[in-house]
Amino acid sequence: MNKQWVKRAALCAVALSIVLLGACSREYTSEMMNAAKDGNLKFVQATVQRGADVNERSNKGKNALMFAASENHQEVVQWLIEQGADVNTADNYGTTALIVAATAGHYAVVELLLENGANAQVRDESGGAPLVNAVYFGHSETVQLLLDNLLKDKASGLDKRDGEELLMLGAGLGHTDIVSLMVKAGIDVNGRGLKQRTPLMAAAAFDRPEVAKVLLAQGADPAARDEDGQTALSVARDKGSDQVAALLAEVR
Repeated sequence: MNKQWVKRAALCAVALSIVLLGACSREYTSEMMNAAKDGNLKFVQATVQRGADVNERSNKGKNALMFAASENHQEVVQWLIEQGADVNTADNYGTTALIVAATAGHYAVVELLLENGANAQVRDESGGAPLVNAVYFGHSETVQLLLDNLLKDKASGLDKRDGEELLMLGAGLGHTDIVSLMVKAGIDVNGRGLKQRTPLMAAAAFDRPEVAKVLLAQGADPAARDEDGQTALSVARDKGSDQVAALLAEVR
């Protein structure tokens, strides 16, 4: 067989594979979905009047509600819900409109979805959840809204361990306002995370002096030790967190 032909055939096969992979990764959306993403309520309404299903989904499982929520189009979200859009539909990766809106910090859309029965405890395939994502990206108002929603239900609301891990996350990321509101909501300021570390240790590890001040003011124990016998002060010194080390040295 001609070697040049074999080489060409191999190159064609590679090119075909790339095209096929691209086709598989591309998302195919309807006119209604595109209009919802653009915030064009009149066009969304027109497509439904022509027979479009408000719950139709793209090849990746998204519906118009998710697209509207992702871009903070509150009027479109409201209208779609009124027309029967399922607020808890998940895409192929487990993501819902509430997760999308919370991740972006779209407070009004998050509020609207919660008022219409959106599940605040849902998690996607990667472990992302409305409250987790809102904490991570520092959306304090949205965090407060989600906390209030979860804490209303004592039976199935925010799990104690989940709350403590979220407080650790907020402390490590330096989200002072979020740390403050979470503690005020009743999450244990001395709760333990991985290897029995505390939120104060997380603040020490990442040199978050303002967070450390808030935690100390709310009763964080600077003498608490983790599994390795370390205190927040020793963690701060080990990590070179000079500002937190100086602060903790004053409260010994």
